[in-house]
Order: sequence, then structure tokens, then C-alpha cells
Amino acid sequence: MIRSDTTFDVIILGSGIAGLSAADELSGRGLRCFIVDVNKPGSGASAAPMLLANPATGRRAKKTWRAEESFRFIENFLERIQQASDKTFFEKNKVLRPALNKKIAADFEKSQEKYNWPSNWLSWVSSEEFKNRYPVFGTSFGGLIVEKAFTINGPDFISFAVNYLQEESVKFLFSTEYSFNKKTDHWEFTFADNGPVTASYLIDASGTDQISSNVWSFIPFHSVKGQTVTFWFDDPLPLNYSISSLGYMAFMSNQPEQLTVGSTYEHSFDDLEPTEDGLERLTKKLTQTLPGFTKKITRTEQWANVRVTVPDKQPVVGPHRNLENYFILGALGSKGMMLGRYAAYLLAEFILNQKKIDPVISTERFF
Repeated sequence: MIRSDTTFDVIILGSGIAGLSAADELSGRGLRCFIVDVNKPGSGASAAPMLLANPATGRRAKKTWRAEESFRFIENFLERIQQASDKTFFEKNKVLRPALNKKIAADFEKSQEKYNWPSNWLSWVSSEEFKNRYPVFGTSFGGLIVEKAFTINGPDFISFAVNYLQEESVKFLFSTEYSFNKKTDHWEFTFADNGPVTASYLIDASGTDQISSNVWSFIPFHSVKGQTVTFWFDDPLPLNYSISSLGYMAFMSNQPEQLTVGSTYEHSFDDLEPTEDGLERLTKKLTQTLPGFTKKITRTEQWANVRVTVPDKQPVVGPHRNLENYFILGALGSKGMMLGRYAAYLLAEFILNQKKIDPVISTERFF
């Protein structure tokens, strides 16, 4: 239930990575924040079983947008939440990117110079050396070692972040329908069992709800279904890193007998349920990358949900083109953990200090 105080500076729609990041940034600047979600916390893609914050993406290991700044912001956010939590929910570990053929190997080897990586962020390992250092892989073409990365337990992150922000005086309301209207100088929300709540600013970080909203119809959102499979093995795995190969394989040392493999990246789908085809495809990825491991599987658990993206695969951050004091933080796609917290900082700078948002991610590219 909402407490008796019903006036806030900001109302944020959505309690996934984007919404929690926005609340962390704005509450840290002294604004009173209220997060509203029609579902439970992190009910979308943010609560995937395991998440990677990996700055080297795609088949060419391209550096993500503003990777250095993004890494600093997500590192700080994760560490603050961890200090307030009683369970380790993330690891700052390496991501290995084995090259599965000569073409990928050539692209990987060129990545550091081509994308202007900082000197200590990633390194190329030749075929023979890679095979000697990492004999579990079914490749002899070499690979990249990404030194700056995080592996995160998604559900634990969401739960602990909500608890942390509540301690920082952020208010939450979950699993309730709402309606809202623009008044002369504020936004007014009404709920089925509560009186009106008002705020000066409104931020839409609702993820998939943005697709169905007529308010954002000028943005070409697209939904992508992603399935993952968590595999349990009969013995601890001989790994101390996560893997990016034909998708991702997330490993944490405090869960040494399991590995989460994703994602299926389905642009056409009928529902949000995990499928037998998804299980088959992800098992094949595991077999191709780590030959022999499938013989040791004891059980599996599937998960599926939808991410939101746009054609240029960059976040969408900034103001609505017509509605004053209405903003969006969305389309984080598969890079939510890597980019979300820094994107929230840029949005706050725009709202409070009128600093222009980078055109690469600004809503203005769709005006």
C-alpha cells in the first residue's frame, strides 16, 4: 500500500534494470522516487537466471557504446547493493570468447586495435596457447579474454536492489493496475485501491509495455524472445570464467555445478513459454562449445521472456517528443546490465541539468 505521503518528484514505471537504475540515480540526487509496476519486481528479461555485463559483443567483439563509462557505473551500483546484502549475487570475472572458425579468429584478433579498447580490457590468445590454457573448449582457432566483465544472478540482483532502494527511501507498488493523466504542472496517478499520487516527472522504464503503448508509437520498438537453459552437472565444472560463444554461458564460482546457456534470440514467436526446440538449440550450443559436458548433465531448467530493442540496437533514452516531463529509458536489449545504469545517469543529467543526451541513444533520433 502507498503511505500517506502521495507527492513525489518522480514516478517510474517498471522495476527491472532500467527502472531500478533510474531510481538509484535520482534518489541519490535527493529526489523522492516512486516505482510502480503492474507485475512483481523484475518480471521481465531483467530477472533472467543469469546475466552478463560483457563489453565485447557480437561476432566481431565490438566494444559497446560508452563501455568505459558504463562499466564504472554498473560496478559501483553492484558493489553498493552487495555491501547491503547477505549473499554474493555477482562476480567480477573474465569472459572467454573462443573463436570457432578462422573468420571469427581474424575478427577477434583485430578487435583491440579496431575498436580502440583500453590496454587492460581484453587480449587475444593464439590458437596453440588458447588450446593449452583452456583445453575444455572444442576449438583450436584461438580466442579473446575479456578482463572487464560481470556475471550476475538476475533474480537475486532484482531482489537485493529493491531492498537496497527501499532503505534509500524509494517507494514501491507492485502487482497493481493504474491510470495516469497529465495535469498543468504535474502527473497524477490513480490506483484501484488507493487515492491519487502526483509527481513532477514521469519515466517509462516498463520494458515490453512500451511496445503496446500508443504514447511511444513513434519509436520502432521490436520484441525479441530469449530462452535460456540452466544445466546442472554431476560434478563442479572446471571453470572460473563465463563464456561468450554462440550466445553466452554464465558461470559463478559459488554455484560451481551449474551453467546457464542463452539465448535463442527469436524474432518471431507465438508465446513466452520455453519450448523443446529452445532446449535442443541451447543444448547444441553447449555441445559445440564445451564438448563432452552434455554427458554429465543431471537436470535442466528452462526460462523464457522478451527483450525490447530498436533497429539500431541502441538504448532509447530521453524526452517524449510532445509530452512535457515525460521520459523513457528503454530498448536496452541484451545489454541491460552493461548499459542501463549509465543511461540512467545521462537521463538524470538531461532532466535536472538540461545536458544533451548522446544522439546515439537519444529519443530525438526518432523525432
